[in-house]
Amino acid sequence: MCGITAYLKLAGCHDNTKSPNHKLSSFHHGKTEDEQILRGQVNHSLDTIKHRGPDSHGCWISDDGRIGTFILRTVFNITPDICEALGSCRLQINDLTPSGNQPFENADGTIRVVVNGELYDYKQIREDIVQKTGYPFRGTSDCEIVVALYEYYGTAFLSHLRGEFSLCLYDSKKEMFVASRDRSGVKPLLWTVVDNRLLFASEAKAFLSHGWKPEWDVKSLMDRDWLTEERTIFKGVQKVRPGHYMICLGFDQLKERQYWDHTYPDKKRVEPRSVQQMVEGVRSKLLEAVRIRLQADVPVGIHLSGGIDSSVIAGMAKHLLDTNQIQLGGPATIQKLQCLGVAFDKSSGFDESDLAQRTSDWLGVDFQTVSMTETELAANFEDAVWYDEQTHVDLGFIGKHMLSKLTRGQGSDEIFGGYPLIQGDYLREQDHSLPIAAPPEQWRADEKKNVAKVAPAAWMDKLVSDEDPDFTRAPVSMDEAPNWLKHIQFLFSEVDFTPRTQILGQRPATVTVMEDISESARQLMRHIWHPLHSAFYVWHKTILPNMLLTNLLDRTEMSHSVEGRVPFLDHHLMEYVNDLPPSVKIRYDPTSGSLTEKWILREASKPFITQEIYERKKHPYTAPVKFPVGGPIHQLMSRLITQENIEELGFIDWSKTHDLVQRSFEEQEPNALRKAFTVAQFVVLGQRFGIKTAQS
Repeated sequence: MCGITAYLKLAGCHDNTKSPNHKLSSFHHGKTEDEQILRGQVNHSLDTIKHRGPDSHGCWISDDGRIGTFILRTVFNITPDICEALGSCRLQINDLTPSGNQPFENADGTIRVVVNGELYDYKQIREDIVQKTGYPFRGTSDCEIVVALYEYYGTAFLSHLRGEFSLCLYDSKKEMFVASRDRSGVKPLLWTVVDNRLLFASEAKAFLSHGWKPEWDVKSLMDRDWLTEERTIFKGVQKVRPGHYMICLGFDQLKERQYWDHTYPDKKRVEPRSVQQMVEGVRSKLLEAVRIRLQADVPVGIHLSGGIDSSVIAGMAKHLLDTNQIQLGGPATIQKLQCLGVAFDKSSGFDESDLAQRTSDWLGVDFQTVSMTETELAANFEDAVWYDEQTHVDLGFIGKHMLSKLTRGQGSDEIFGGYPLIQGDYLREQDHSLPIAAPPEQWRADEKKNVAKVAPAAWMDKLVSDEDPDFTRAPVSMDEAPNWLKHIQFLFSEVDFTPRTQILGQRPATVTVMEDISESARQLMRHIWHPLHSAFYVWHKTILPNMLLTNLLDRTEMSHSVEGRVPFLDHHLMEYVNDLPPSVKIRYDPTSGSLTEKWILREASKPFITQEIYERKKHPYTAPVKFPVGGPIHQLMSRLITQENIEELGFIDWSKTHDLVQRSFEEQEPNALRKAFTVAQFVVLGQRFGIKTAQS
């Protein structure tokens, strides 16, 4: 697990985001002043994100093929007018020896790579590559396989990787640079161009030392592009898309290519497998995904909440440990499973630590909680926002920021149908692939007419007022648009933009989401896939990587140098579950006349969880949404949401924001509080990044 940064000086690139104060002239042979400037920029860039990997620090800068070994693993290869650099700060998880330090290189030094994340099945891959090529591995790090796979497969090596990763690779023979992310986008990778230089990094703050001057992307904020497509809240800073890689040839041609995508069966296909076979298949795939993610040379912990996702991971981990199928940690690590959770105030109605405690007692494992009082939430608000680099609608991300954790349950709802707001998509069409499990047609048709009572769950009422006009906005007039788009307002809070921003135009969030989906995928959504699977696809492409995995996973974990592993997003498991019929994911119960979400996961995990968890309905992870007048949160919001701070942003209308704090605390309006949290986070980001006031 690392933080990475990479740099290429482009040939003939014309960039509108150039900074006049950070010009880097052409390199010449020898240790010139320019070289020292670049080295300082790369090292300072890594220092900015050292929370992602405090154990070691590596830097490589290209020259003319000379190789030198220094404490920071530095190699020089200088060529006139064109240069490239890779840097990595490392968090040691597998291979704690110096041989695991990055960047990695091949035998002749022509290929170098930095990797952020963890790769699984690497021992089997190493054996296979050694048999095929005799590749001389220098150590036992999982990430070293990237160099060997690239040498053998070229850019097709990405399809052989299994895990959560982002990486940057440079092939000096081909003058080719490759930057890529894992299939679900668990690991971040951002890029921008500054002063004729193409920059990549795990976090945007790493660009600051390279002369990047952050600006608000107001159009992206207005259209919610930063929650859906490759744009961010920063002008000129973009994301490498999940399942994609960017390639730069000859320091000039920049292209994006896809190497993996979700796919689903034809809705007309009759399922040949029995229900029991499918249940056993899910159990087997999930056990394998959990097993390989428990391998590490350091202590391992499980995040345990009151839900089925984290409970089944903890239960399977305990089973694997008890049956000697896995050993936790290295030789010096105590082999006992540790579970960790967040405890909110009992009176808030959002605390699930008692339920998690009952699960841990049943499993016979240790359980420790991080207490998140209102004081703790307020004290950690600004730091958590700085690490997240974007906004979130509630304070749940702060609890995750404070929790030391490792293996997590994120991603289950996205493949098994856990979100109640997605049930409306299941009801849009009958499931003809598994008639024995599908609901009666008349019942489905009746429920479809009244889908507003089916899709929103009761817990939404706590978070969004019924009178919110945006909450009930109808989806766009596209047949393939998921039903859950009617409730997209639940996922973020709309701020009041200044009148002068209206010249930019503002499109509905529903249009932004659907326009981010390729036409080829939309054809499949229209004619081939069941609407439930189409809804999954859109969620995977937009909300999951750009909001949930960012705010509630990577950024919150890495803020404390903790590696998070996500078994439910193992691509072997996802591909298996994607191919299952809709009616084993959301199942009609003829006894109660209702739908059961994540039915097949419940059945597959039944041996590893309590009856209480097996029967429990979906509850979201979120923080309290009501706080008293005069309390720490009220004081924090009052300090951040001031006329001076709002006008400094340049895009939020103070005349419509001045009473936001009053409405949030004195009048206890839930929508106002969500909006206040969002506005306050913009203020923190503007101050911490030094973002200049948005101009008209």
